[in-house]
Amino acid sequence: MHRLPSIKSLVAFEVVLRHRSFSRAAQVLGVTQSAVSRQIAKLETHVGTALFVRDTVGVDLTEAGERYSREISRVVAALNQLGGANQTWLGRDSVTLACTQGVGELWVLPRLPALRAAFPDLEIELRIYESFTLLRSDEYDLAISFHDTPPDLDTLGQLGHEDTVPVMAPSLPPLSEQEAPLLLTMERALSGWTDWSNWLGMTGLELPEPTMRWKLGNYCLCIDAAARGLGVAMGWVWLLQDDLASGRLVLADPRHFRAGGRYYLTLSEYRNQRQITRRVGQWLLDSDGATAVTA
Repeated sequence: MHRLPSIKSLVAFEVVLRHRSFSRAAQVLGVTQSAVSRQIAKLETHVGTALFVRDTVGVDLTEAGERYSREISRVVAALNQLGGANQTWLGRDSVTLACTQGVGELWVLPRLPALRAAFPDLEIELRIYESFTLLRSDEYDLAISFHDTPPDLDTLGQLGHEDTVPVMAPSLPPLSEQEAPLLLTMERALSGWTDWSNWLGMTGLELPEPTMRWKLGNYCLCIDAAARGLGVAMGWVWLLQDDLASGRLVLADPRHFRAGGRYYLTLSEYRNQRQITRRVGQWLLDSDGATAVTA
C-alpha cells in the first residue's frame, strides 16, 4: 500500500489540473491554498519528479505531469464507473442538494412531492447556504447557484434567467394606479433579491410621493407578504413560476427587467458522482417549467 499515492493527493492533482490554478482548486475543495500545495508536493515526492510548473498566469503540466495525468485520468474514470455501478453496496440512495433559502422554499419545496413519487427510495438532504463561494464542494452532490456569467464548474444544466417583475396579490390594483404603494424589500446586504432601482430605471415609472418601503428579513417573507395583499415585491419570475401560474401572485406591472445572469445546476467536483445524482439532476432540469409570464 505504501506504493500507492494518497486519495487526497490525487483529488488535489485532478482539481488543479482541471482549473490550472492552485487558488481555484483550494476554493473548490474548501481548503487553503497551502493545503493544496502540500498535497501536490506529496504527490510529486511520491512520483519522484515535478508535475506542475508555476508561472505568473497559473500552472501547467510538466512533460512528466502530462504522462502522469493520462494514467491518473483513466484510474479516476474507472473508480467513478465502479462507484456508479455498485452504488447499491452503500445502502439507500441519497443526494445532497445545496441552494439558498429562497430557492429552497420557492422552487425546490413545491417539487419535492413529485420528486418523492419519481424516486420513492431516495433520501434527500437539502443544504441551505448563504454564500455559494463559502460552500465547500464536499458538502453537496448537486447545487443550484446564481452566476452573472457561466461558471467554471461541472454544469449539468441551466435554469432560470435573472428576470424580475413586480408581483402582488390579485386583490390589489395595478402598481401604476396605486396612490400610496408599499414596496416590500430586504436589508441592503441582500438587496439584490428585491432591488427596485434597475426595474424603475428601465421602465421610467415615477412612484407617487406617499410610496413607502418596508424591509423584511428574507426574500420568502417579502413574497409571502405580497401574496397576503400587504404590498408589492420585486419578483424573480423563475422562482415564482408556480405562484404566478396558480394565481396566488399576479404581475403588478407587465414590464420585465432581464439581466445577463442566471441560475445553474452544477455537480460537485469533489464527490464521486453516482448515477443517482445525475438522474436526480436531470429530473430537476426536466421539472423546470419556467416560461415568460405575461399580464
